[in-house]
Amino acid sequence: MKLNLCFLGGCEFEYIIHELKSNPGQYFDFNYFYTFEHRGQTNPYNFLTEHGNEVLHGNFDAFIISQHDMMMSPITQIQLNRVTSRQQQEDQLQNLISQAELMIITLSQLNVPILMQFFPWFRTNMLNRFKQPSPLMNEDQFMRNYLTALEELATKYPNFYVLNLTNVCAMHGFKNTMKPMDAPWYSHLQFPANYIAQEFKYYIDFVLHRTKKVKCVIVDLDNTMWNGIIRNVGIENVQIRIDKERFRWNVLAILHARGILVGVISKNDSYLENDIRALVKEQLSGTEFVCFVLNWNDKWQNLQQVQQHLNIGLDSIVFIDDNQFEREQMKAMLPEVRVFDENIFESMLYMPEFQPEQITYESKKRTRFYIEENQRKQAQGNESRDEFLKQCDFAIQIDKMQPYHVDRVTELVQRTNQLNTSIKRYTKEQIISFSHQPNCDIFTVNVADKFGDYGLVGVCIAFGNNDIYEIDTLLFSCRVMSRGIEDYTLTSLLKHAKNSNFDKAVLQFEKGPKNEQMRTILSNNNFKQTDDNNNQITYTFDLTNQQIKPYPEWLSPEQTTSQQELLSI
Repeated sequence: MKLNLCFLGGCEFEYIIHELKSNPGQYFDFNYFYTFEHRGQTNPYNFLTEHGNEVLHGNFDAFIISQHDMMMSPITQIQLNRVTSRQQQEDQLQNLISQAELMIITLSQLNVPILMQFFPWFRTNMLNRFKQPSPLMNEDQFMRNYLTALEELATKYPNFYVLNLTNVCAMHGFKNTMKPMDAPWYSHLQFPANYIAQEFKYYIDFVLHRTKKVKCVIVDLDNTMWNGIIRNVGIENVQIRIDKERFRWNVLAILHARGILVGVISKNDSYLENDIRALVKEQLSGTEFVCFVLNWNDKWQNLQQVQQHLNIGLDSIVFIDDNQFEREQMKAMLPEVRVFDENIFESMLYMPEFQPEQITYESKKRTRFYIEENQRKQAQGNESRDEFLKQCDFAIQIDKMQPYHVDRVTELVQRTNQLNTSIKRYTKEQIISFSHQPNCDIFTVNVADKFGDYGLVGVCIAFGNNDIYEIDTLLFSCRVMSRGIEDYTLTSLLKHAKNSNFDKAVLQFEKGPKNEQMRTILSNNNFKQTDDNNNQITYTFDLTNQQIKPYPEWLSPEQTTSQQELLSI
């Protein structure tokens, strides 16, 4: 489905729209409403004041605003030495910010992203570049104060973002991004605006969640992470150049710090593993690998095995290889995997799919969780599932969500697909809002065993409505799949609902491509299907007549005060 975008501003959008529309395959396809093209209006505030209904009823997916033409007057006065006082500049700045906030308030009722575009002006006064000769603001100071005020608005209003194009102009050169022949106080984008358009794509993809987040990056080694092939040059002669390969290792370290899993699949002799690991450790000290596969099998087969072990979707995995044959084979055999050559490292850190919404304690330890899981599988050996689970010494704590849990709860709500009854993607602000409602319960599930701490792995959002306990969202990280944690949690929730004098617990299940297992879990816990409306199925548990299942025998509630209150033990 095409996006529908609204551009509120002057001709500074002209080249951006032209570039985006000319190359939809490279960027994205969209319909648009553009105030300057529509009515010749350059002032977004005036347009909203005079023609607000056209915007408010336009069914737009996002708004992009620019006050560039409005800033032209104070910048011109600075550059032509016409500023009369600091107070005059403060008033100009306050007027811009007040108008910006009024536009945000007006558009916020539509609950869609609002982006304020900014790109810089050329500086004309040499002295002003390193010494301010008077109390008046120079161009840099005026722009910095403007941006600081906008960033404060972005903190205040959840749907408002500052689209600052200064960095992309600097990265690619001002002469490649801005017109050098314009009057300095005018300032305009260069044509074609390809670098700016790419930045727009990144922003739109990020704020509209158009691109599925990457969970795991798998890299080749020879001629990808270093220069040369170990089998040809010998491991002692491998070259890691500062300007190329060293940068790539740094990128992997940053991705790992963001909670993205990092792994290696390389065609190499397995007997070299210890030497290769030692070489890699020199470049990536402190970073753990979720897989380190060295053999001569097809890489797509190795990656498929890794994916099954991690239990994540193929579409959340990125594969990087310098060899075109390996890339094309991966695309042919596992088309859901996102495949890139080694040049992707230059832009990975800026791409929205590599930008998690929040970085939590659990996300930082994600690789460690998978390593501990591998230890569990090795320890189980030939023992039966139940016998092994009895020996794991589980400790479970179910408690009401605390303020410091909000980021992790949001992360689970945004990312969880398999063990998720509703697949509702609530924002952080919505979750905080729910927690303030007196009839709402938000419970978190924390799990640990003798192998390690799983962390916060489950969330339940429920609402009390007269005699009905409505379970709006119930989800679990796939890390705890098939350990009985889901059964334990449902037993605890039903006991809580019964002790709170509710007659029924009702859950609306939303069918998704990967969450069918949750239906089995509900049935195993005696929830009855009472309605089926296409993709939405109603499950009901009669608290007055049905027996609540006992806890799984290998799980026993921790005797904590907070949990006693919830479970009424």
